[in-house]
Amino acid sequence: MDKDIQASFQERLLYDKLSFYYISLPIILLGNILGALLLSAIEFDPDNTKPTIVWLGLTFILFLYQLYQYFRFKNESEENKLKDANIWLDKYYTNVLLNGIVWGSTAFLIFPKDNLMNQMIVILFLLGIGFSSMGILASKKDLLITYAMVTFGPIVARLFFMESDFYTNLGFVMLALILLMIIFANYYGGIINNSLSNRQHFITIKQTHEKLKERFFSLFERAPVGIYYYNTDLELQDVNTHFMQMNKADNKEVLAGVSLKTLSNHNIVQAHQKVFEGQTGKYRGPYEALHSNDLLYVNLSTVPMLDSEGKVAGGITIINDITNEITAKEEMVRNAYYDMLTNIPNRTLLMDRLKEFLDECDYEKYAALLFLDIDHFKKVNETYGHHVGDHLLKQVVQRIKGIIGNKEIFARISGNKFVILLPELDAEKETSQRLAQAYIEKINKHFTQPLNVVDEEYHLTFTIGAVLFKDNKATAFDLLKRAETAMYEAKRSARGTSKFYHESMSIDAKEQLVLENEIHKALKNSDFIMHYQPQLSIADNKVVAAEALVRWSHPSMGSIPPAKFIRIAEESGTIIKLEEMLIEKVFKDIDALVQENNTFPLDHIAINISIIHFIQPYFVEHLMLLVEKYHIDPHWIQLELTENGIMQNMHEGIKKINELKALGFSFAMDDFGTGQSSLTYLKEIPFDTLKIDQSFVLNMHKDKNNALIVETVVTIGKKFNLNVIAEGVEEASMLDFLKEIHCDYYQGYYAYKALNFDTFKELIKEKNSIV
Repeated sequence: MDKDIQASFQERLLYDKLSFYYISLPIILLGNILGALLLSAIEFDPDNTKPTIVWLGLTFILFLYQLYQYFRFKNESEENKLKDANIWLDKYYTNVLLNGIVWGSTAFLIFPKDNLMNQMIVILFLLGIGFSSMGILASKKDLLITYAMVTFGPIVARLFFMESDFYTNLGFVMLALILLMIIFANYYGGIINNSLSNRQHFITIKQTHEKLKERFFSLFERAPVGIYYYNTDLELQDVNTHFMQMNKADNKEVLAGVSLKTLSNHNIVQAHQKVFEGQTGKYRGPYEALHSNDLLYVNLSTVPMLDSEGKVAGGITIINDITNEITAKEEMVRNAYYDMLTNIPNRTLLMDRLKEFLDECDYEKYAALLFLDIDHFKKVNETYGHHVGDHLLKQVVQRIKGIIGNKEIFARISGNKFVILLPELDAEKETSQRLAQAYIEKINKHFTQPLNVVDEEYHLTFTIGAVLFKDNKATAFDLLKRAETAMYEAKRSARGTSKFYHESMSIDAKEQLVLENEIHKALKNSDFIMHYQPQLSIADNKVVAAEALVRWSHPSMGSIPPAKFIRIAEESGTIIKLEEMLIEKVFKDIDALVQENNTFPLDHIAINISIIHFIQPYFVEHLMLLVEKYHIDPHWIQLELTENGIMQNMHEGIKKINELKALGFSFAMDDFGTGQSSLTYLKEIPFDTLKIDQSFVLNMHKDKNNALIVETVVTIGKKFNLNVIAEGVEEASMLDFLKEIHCDYYQGYYAYKALNFDTFKELIKEKNSIV
């Protein structure tokens, strides 16, 4: 028992003793006053009344004082009584001692000198009153001895001083009686103290029991888990609130007496029957609610409940509803293996299924993996927002689900990319390829009808890569990579097409990856240099402008043509950083030309710009910063955009062209004739120059159709007031033909190859000195 509980017990014990003393006080007082009156009447001496009256007066005063203390105690609050118990007890002991002193004074005031009978009566009264008081004082030995001395000391002393053997012997008898009285009083006091202590122990135990009982039932009813008792027949005897809520019961009576044997899940019943074998029963799994059709997931544990004889009388079960936990785990697993937007398998589940398929298939027939990429999906997100893009993806999935067979696997592996596994085609490769191609055509046919995007019709196409396989030599990752590689090869040729994988694609892809890494290194080391190919006037064969052309001489790979690395730079996104560096190199060279010639000696220098870089929001700002840095006049710069590039981004392209033309820049359409532009678009796009692609110029003296195309382009240029320049002029006959059709400018090996800057600078200086 800890200190706080011990202190509380002692206080209660003291309070009980105090209550016992004060409750019995009226009877004691009444006995004292009646005894005093009777003794006074017996011992009253008419010849000497004063001592009797004095003693009786003292007794009466003490009686009134003690009666006053009694009523004060009676009217005091329980809280104050408990708090001041020691004070009240000291007052009581003091009153008893005072009472002993008054009674002890009878030896001098009332005890007769020569009347033996009356002397014996006084002694008997003293012994009687003293014995009753000594029982009360027995719990305090020092107080008991003090009381005995003040009460019996005077009479014993008087007996010894009466100089008579009889009285001396009587004194010894008195001492013996007093000793016996002290012994009996101590015994009697012990009985009282033990009784009070036992009573308080009983009260304490009872209170502790009540608290434990209250706490247990509070825990039982308010526990955050279900708890119930059951008997040997597995009938419910009592249930708590949480168990009622789990079973949708409004009150306990609904569940009272329900047998657990009625549960359809025998595993639960078996778990409860184990308690009758002295074991703990456990169960985790589905549970059908007793008072509803709800299916929960629970975790329960049940233990035996013993009767007073130690026999199993039933059991007690703690049952925890883990439905939310199980649902959350299932949701977690689903999120790990299924796409949250479309609810079809994701990349993780696809790879697992593909690995299983490779491990288990018999390889008698070819299988195919199709990699689908939605064309121009990025434009949907940029134009309408990602929420519209998400809605479009859901529509796509619903349509493709309409053609997916039971054995096929359809998965979304990233934003607008999907994969379909066709597990069984044919034993022959050619037949399998035809079947896979037919499946691809089936998908495309399924999307001939437009989809709905913000209440507008949207026609959607796929670029699809496919890989056929019949053995497990390639891993799941390899197959997915090959299908993706085939898709990108198809996309390079034209969007909305499909291609089957072949080994050379992986070689090309590997070379592309190597080259992409080398581009990053070259950018870091500034390995790219600028060459300039002069552009001449056909009328007088004078150098009037130049085209800036990038060259890359790799330390180990040698000279790498722009047609090879520019495409990779565009696909990897490094084209922006590359062109920013090249533009700055050109501006720096122009500044050097101006310093060398005290003026800019050409009409302009043309710079090729990728449409990917051109439509960046900061393109104009960055270009103007370089203009300011190198003191360039924008009229000295002509920006070349390809025909196909500008057609892909008409709206943004035209807006930016107009913005830059207002600042002084001019524009040329590069490779005109190779793309899809129409005369209507040519009218809308504010170009200044048309460049005839060299593929037409090189063959125009051999192919009449090419010559006709070149002449037509020149005519179109004149009609639209555009300058026309022909690329790839390598022979005099070509130049003569261009003169005949009144083409404005030309460039090519017939005049000059692309020159490094130092050579180009000397050429310009030489031409100027001739002039």
